[in-house]
Amino acid sequence: MTDTDTRGPTGEGLTDAEVAGLSAKTVAHVIHYRRKTYVTKPSEGYALLKRVRTILRDGTTDLVPLVHRDGFVWLAVGPSIPIAIDEIETEPGHSEEHTLKRLGLD
Repeated sequence: MTDTDTRGPTGEGLTDAEVAGLSAKTVAHVIHYRRKTYVTKPSEGYALLKRVRTILRDGTTDLVPLVHRDGFVWLAVGPSIPIAIDEIETEPGHSEEHTLKRLGLD
């Protein structure tokens, strides 16, 4: 996490009270890769994110496995291959189970 990741609305760092008040929990990751979208549980999403960061930092291209709600796929990841990874959090007033069921991960 970089210093800019922890800045509040005023551009200053978040206070401990502001961080403690954040109740969002990542329950899934959505991977947008070429013209497809994959939904995966956080453990697989974080593993993919870590591997993608390493590959992009090194400027190389490699195949990365992804286990998602519909099965398994290999993704070619590299500097010239577009990929986006979104974190899905629980919605206010809804449980984690509700969000997982809506995403087809229950």
